[in-house]
Formats: sequence, structure tokens, C-alpha cells
Amino acid sequence: MMSAAQGGDNLRAPRACKPVRGIFSPPGSKSLTQRYMMLAALADGVSTIDNPLDSLDTRALAAGLATLGAQVNWSKDGELKITGVNGIFPSCGILNAVDGGTPARFLMAAACLATGTSTLDGSARLRQRPMQDGVDMLNSLGAEIARVSATQLPLRIAPTELFRNGGACVVPAHASSQFISALLLIAPWLNRGMQVRFEGAQPSVSYIDLTVDCLRKVGADVSWNSDRGAIHVQPARLNGFHIAIEPDASSAAYAMALAAIVPGSEITFVNLPRDSHQPDMAVFHELIALGALDCSSEKCAAIGFGQPLKGGVLYASRWPDGSLAMMAAAAFATAPVEIRGLGTLAGKESNRIEAMSQWLRAIGATVESGADWIRIDARTNTNLNAVANENSSARADTNSHSISAEIVVNPHADHRIAMSAAVAGALRGGVSISDPGCVEKSWPSFWNDWHRLLSGIEGSA
Repeated sequence: MMSAAQGGDNLRAPRACKPVRGIFSPPGSKSLTQRYMMLAALADGVSTIDNPLDSLDTRALAAGLATLGAQVNWSKDGELKITGVNGIFPSCGILNAVDGGTPARFLMAAACLATGTSTLDGSARLRQRPMQDGVDMLNSLGAEIARVSATQLPLRIAPTELFRNGGACVVPAHASSQFISALLLIAPWLNRGMQVRFEGAQPSVSYIDLTVDCLRKVGADVSWNSDRGAIHVQPARLNGFHIAIEPDASSAAYAMALAAIVPGSEITFVNLPRDSHQPDMAVFHELIALGALDCSSEKCAAIGFGQPLKGGVLYASRWPDGSLAMMAAAAFATAPVEIRGLGTLAGKESNRIEAMSQWLRAIGATVESGADWIRIDARTNTNLNAVANENSSARADTNSHSISAEIVVNPHADHRIAMSAAVAGALRGGVSISDPGCVEKSWPSFWNDWHRLLSGIEGSA
């Protein structure tokens, strides 16, 4: 197999030639790694993060935090040590978030606690992604942030003493949860802490839950009145900590989808608990509801093929990223699957509803979509019907159905589009991905690990 690092030539997704059974360990959670990196960089003393995700996004955040003055050291055995700055970053400079929305939004907030002016920038795609809500929220607290050009980035970020005082911030209903998380992560080091009040319903509230949980685990005093739509973070000077990062549920979601659609399959996710707080664990529970088997133990989530996935209407506002794995599985369901609550997907690494619709139609599914929903119906396609019929009889020989045509999926430089296409390629066959290296954003060894999983090689990640 070609590794992701080998460039942009087309890569044919490996096919599951037999039931996929075994143990699978995705890399550490990207969401958790980045949150604890921020907290460690601001804490007093040395923090140790076990099983961190080492990827383009986390490296971009690490480089930015180092530019601001934190000491960030990756060990050869995967451990991450960060010496924090006790609330005030002693340096400033050029902060390059590359393609990462979360690194950009976190570094924007971090730079407000520096001792000088920084410039935040990123890739051409990142320059198009929404940043203004974060700018407005930070400026309302006294920061001085302004665009350098007509695009969303670069931004010039000037810290002020007024900002360090903290205070109250009103969050508009359409704001990304990443901006809210960025505010909360720096809040303990503001003189008065921070009170965040929401205007209306918030997208991806589950990621705010995750941030609050991380803050509490390192000793912050956080109260959240969900009825009133308000979060209060008390001022504190937090010490360094030692934390272990769970495997990434967002990455595990693709193997979960695989197990749910390949007859005879069962995959166990080491050290990923069934009741993990990671939002994309919802994919596990939704697949079970649609017909997959829950094979979990007390410590590890596990999922297997149960019956052909049935149709239904799913609401994914709390787990929009995980919806891509569900879309891939829906291409082999025996009835239409409609997924709603996807309003944030257009502003991700690609326009994800549009990008997914393109390749799902190419493999023969009927797809309808709107600004925040998608409906996938595989019943009208001869090839996908053949796969569904085999699933109905629980046949384990996944080579026995015909392939209607070879297709090449353009992931639009989006790691999650490439991973979702890998799920379809495993059962359908004949699916190649252009720019396979885009997976380095969150899982540099994805293609090798995926090949090992489908080949039944022990220790597949």
C-alpha cells in the first residue's frame, strides 16, 4: 500500500475480501489533543500528554504555541510534553494554522494573551473559512483584531490590558463551537474569568461539552446553566497536569461504518469506551439503531454486522463531522437514510454536503440535499442493490457482487471525504481516491492502517 505521505497520485481503496474482524486502534483524539495542548501551554509548569495525535493540525497548533513562547516537545515514543507560560505568552510572531480551523481559532484566542502583536494566517482554503465571529467575540472583550486583507485571514492580533480583565461575552446563534471553545480555554487566566451567554440554539453543543469536561479535568471551576444558555469560568492559575488521550472517535467512525456494512464483521476499538464524551461516538449508537450489533465490553467499544442497515431520519447537529461516516454506510442501506442538522458542513475543509453528494451519486446512489441535510437512497442502483441483497443473506464473500464502474473520488483536500470513500471502496470495490495524502491532516498513517485492518493483520493501527 502507498502511504499518505507519498503524494497526490490516485490510490485505489482496498477491498474487504472477507469479514473484517479484529482489534483497531485509531490515533489519539484530535479534539482532545488540541484542547489539552492549549491548557498545557497556558498552565504553570510541565504537562504530559500521553497518546496525543501527531498530525498536520496538531503540529500547526504546536508550532503556533511555541511561537508564542510555550515549550513543546514531541518524544519518539509519542508522548507530548509542554512547559506552560502561567497565563501570559512571552513572545509573538507569525502563526501559521496551515489548513486547520481549530488551530486557527484556538491560536487567535491564545495570541490575545501574548506580550506583542501577532499575525495569524493559513492556507488558501483556510483564508475562506469563517473567522469573523471569533474576531467579534474577542474584540468585544477588549482585544484588537483586524483583517489584513479582504479574506478571512490573515489577521493582526494585538493584546490589550483590557482584554486580560475578562468579563462577559455574548455569542451569536450561528457562531462555530470552535470559537466558543477557544474563549473557554483561555478563560481561567483572565483576571475576572469569563461569562459566556448564548443567543439562541448553538451548533455542535457537544464540542462545548467536551471543552468544559477538559477544563474541569485539569482543575478549572466551570458552571454551565444550559437552561439559561450561560457558562461561567472562574479565574484560576492552573498547574501542569498528566493526561491520557482517548483514541479518536471521529476517525474510529469509519471503521465502525465498515463493520456495520460488511457481513460477518466485528471490530473492537481498544481504549475507546462505549460511553466516551467525544461527540462522534454518536455514529456508534446510530449504527446500532439502524441494525448493527453492539459487541462492546466494559472498557472497549465494539461493533459488528447484524442485519442490513435500515433507513431512517438522523439528527446530527451534535456530531456533524461523524455524519460523513454515516453517509458512506447509508450507501448500502436497504431504505433511504436522511441526515439533518448539517448546517456547519459547508464551512469545513470542503463543502462536505456537496463533496459527499458527488461521489455518492457516482457509485449509483440517489442523493438529495439542502443547506443542512442530505438524503441517500441506494435502492435505485443495481450495483448497490446487489450489495444490499448479499447483506440480507449475510454472505461473507464480499467479492461475489459485480462492480458497475470504476470511479475516482476527488476529496477536495478534505481528510474526512477521503476516509468516507474508503468505506465504500471496501465493500463496493472500484473506488480510487485522488490526493490520498490529504488524510495527513488528522491521521498520517490512515491508508496503511486501513489496509492492515482489511487484510486481517494483527495490531492494525
